[in-house]
Amino acid sequence: MRMLAERIDDQAILRLIKKWLKAGVLDTNGKVLRPEGGTPQGGIISPLLANVYLHYALDLWFEKVFQPSCRGGAFLHRYADDFVCGFGRAEEAQRFYKELEERVQKFGLELAKEKTRVIPFSRYRCGETSFDFWASSFVGEPTAKAKQD
Repeated sequence: MRMLAERIDDQAILRLIKKWLKAGVLDTNGKVLRPEGGTPQGGIISPLLANVYLHYALDLWFEKVFQPSCRGGAFLHRYADDFVCGFGRAEEAQRFYKELEERVQKFGLELAKEKTRVIPFSRYRCGETSFDFWASSFVGEPTAKAKQD
């Protein structure tokens, strides 16, 4: 909410967002899941809040801190909570992977280990050189325990 308040001066909008965060999400069994914290997975406001939160937690850090420290090229493309990075040097990709975990933990996030990986990627390379962008969430939403109603 502090990140949103930096850009939104309208208290009514901020109250509405707080209500969305507390609103439950209907699961496939017909039960309402209410988050105890963070953004509810599947909540109507989740993609918007992911963009705002990750702008501060990931984008600015990558642009201002990590990318300038790279000797080779580096880029980050993100859509909501999914992103893919490219690096000109393999050692920088490995360093990013390590530092990324530390970075997201500072913001109460955790990496989706089963979906996060470093792969060699080149038009000249054989082997695994492709990936599904939207099917691979590289960083999870803020950890939020949910209780059933």
